[in-house]
Amino acid sequence: SQNGILVTSSTRYPLLIDPQGQALSWIKSKERSSLPVWNGQNLVDLSDPKLKDKLEFCMGDGKTLIIVGVEDEIDPMLNPVMEKEIVKKGSRLYINVSDRLMDYHPDFKMFFITRLPNPSFSPELQAKTTLIDFTVTQKGLEEQLLGKVISKEQKALEEQLTQVLEDVNSNTKSLLLLDASLLERLTSNSGNLLEDTQLVAVLANTKAKASEVNAKLIAADETRTNIAEKREQFRPAATRGSVLYFSIVEMSLVNVMYQTSLVQFLQLFMGSMEEAEKASLASKRVSNIIETMTYMTYRYVNRGLYEKDKLTFVLLVTMKILVTAGHLKSSAVPVFLRGGAALDINNVRKKPFKWMSDDAWLNLVQLCESIMFYSNLIGDMISNENVWKRWYEDNRPEELSVPDYEQKLIDQTDIGPFLKLLLIRCLRVDRSILMCKEFIRNTSVMGPAFVEPVTDTIEMVYEEMKPDVPVIFLLSRGSDPTDGIIELCRKKKLPAPAVISLGEGQEPVALKAINAGVVNGTWVLLQNCELGLGLMFEMEAVINKLKGNMDPNFRLFITALPHPEFPLGLLQMCSKVTNDPPSGLRAGLLRSFTPGVMIDQDRLERVETPQWRQLLFALCFLHSIVQERRKFGPLGWCVPYEYSNGDLQSCMLFLEKHLYNGEISWETFQYMVSDVQYGGKITDSLDVRLFRTYTKEWLTEKTCEEG
Repeated sequence: SQNGILVTSSTRYPLLIDPQGQALSWIKSKERSSLPVWNGQNLVDLSDPKLKDKLEFCMGDGKTLIIVGVEDEIDPMLNPVMEKEIVKKGSRLYINVSDRLMDYHPDFKMFFITRLPNPSFSPELQAKTTLIDFTVTQKGLEEQLLGKVISKEQKALEEQLTQVLEDVNSNTKSLLLLDASLLERLTSNSGNLLEDTQLVAVLANTKAKASEVNAKLIAADETRTNIAEKREQFRPAATRGSVLYFSIVEMSLVNVMYQTSLVQFLQLFMGSMEEAEKASLASKRVSNIIETMTYMTYRYVNRGLYEKDKLTFVLLVTMKILVTAGHLKSSAVPVFLRGGAALDINNVRKKPFKWMSDDAWLNLVQLCESIMFYSNLIGDMISNENVWKRWYEDNRPEELSVPDYEQKLIDQTDIGPFLKLLLIRCLRVDRSILMCKEFIRNTSVMGPAFVEPVTDTIEMVYEEMKPDVPVIFLLSRGSDPTDGIIELCRKKKLPAPAVISLGEGQEPVALKAINAGVVNGTWVLLQNCELGLGLMFEMEAVINKLKGNMDPNFRLFITALPHPEFPLGLLQMCSKVTNDPPSGLRAGLLRSFTPGVMIDQDRLERVETPQWRQLLFALCFLHSIVQERRKFGPLGWCVPYEYSNGDLQSCMLFLEKHLYNGEISWETFQYMVSDVQYGGKITDSLDVRLFRTYTKEWLTEKTCEEG
């Protein structure tokens, strides 16, 4: 409401910070009668070449001009308009814009809108406009989501509340009008007040109506209280939705490509209510909605995150849920993030244990000072030093009982797993990632489903696609979805997709392919789009322009490496997918055997020999091993090689053809895998030796023996 007052009452033109698009929707609704239309559009981009002409038209006719796409600066051409340098000639008003005298109508309105969450506007620009932040808050979004939950689950209740609020506003206005009318009669009367019969009649009428209106307001207040009590039953679902959205927003600080709009999230939110299991009890229904919404949001966001960031997202969501619920104090989170990094070993209590590192001691001191649960931990460790030493030096301390504290941690049902995570992080930071997964698995608000490896295939992505919502594949080393997209297109018996690799001079070719695809219902794949940012900045407008005439079969795929200047609007309207190898040997094997990725039932049945399936598994095992070694840096491979699914595919194709020709030659098979298919990329002699050892150990006749 405060922002609304600023927008409507300010003498300067408003500059709105609107990352969620709510201000734009409100202004379009509020000003719909005075908005101009150009080719079906009533918004103007700041970079529009016809901005000057559109400004002249709106300013002369008293229309409302909404300028979007504002970043850090506004075109200096608009300075005379922003500063309202109005010139009066006779009865007409003018403003001089770029040496052109333009008519100025007093009803003209102008709004500037930026989607950047943290823009850097100059003080001069802020002085020329009224800067208003429309960024939604967590509590504000919770109220909005609660309204949506009620309108879906208890529509009559929400309609009743809306009617009550309208009645309250109407009755309040009636009271104000009666007061104004009475004051006017009192101030305009010049004689004896008691002898003015009309005034006495107005006073009596006002008193009667005021009593009636007050009675209605009291009744409305009681009704609103009753409705609020029923609405509160569904608040936990709205709270969880708000927490999830702000967790997604914060991931954009990790990587600029992780942008998700509020519109996309609202689709997930409403979809989760459709998918959630029905229940007669409101509490059970809310629980079902929360569970379904959390998992659906996790899957949607997870598929658009690089492997290294997936655990970060789930950990962030879990901690936010615990903090919002009041189970966990926000002051505990910095202890997990920083430990004792701010302390100096010379300014803290002397370390009593020779077997403990200095870093672990500083972390321990910080833990005892910040977390009440562990306030006596140092004393407990001194009195039971031998047991703690064995626990500290164990290879897997997270799997052992915590000395002196195991039962206490079990009794802390809500935050016990987090308290154990803090202890492991402070004393054995090398086991933190494994313990994070255990924390998520054992926390009641999440569960094992959020740490199990999952694979999203291109077919699964395609099933959720819409013609007007492109998919952006975020590229990483050794991952390219091109073959998968072409193969899927072939399976769907559609024409081959138009594949355009962006670069110098390719923008017109790409636009021509998109226009043809929209008409003919074919697919378009734009590769390496970080090299064609000019086209990417136009893409949102192009898609919105073509949206009404799209063939239902049209699909647009985009591949790009992360780029800090990639357009925000395009990222927020697209679905994001990553294609990098999963983390973990088991996850790698599961991905290889996921239908639609590498191996399906059709491939397993191509060769009718037992060796075929056994060696397929051996190849997938080898592939997962060589991928997993990369995370150990120089200890894994002397040179970081870009092994990809294409290498595994080539090996499987060779094996298939080799088995068709008769008995397998093990030396030939080993040589083709270690020296040709994978080995063609290997440049270091030690890496060559390692790979040959792998093939000699696993790609042998012994692999195919029973047991």
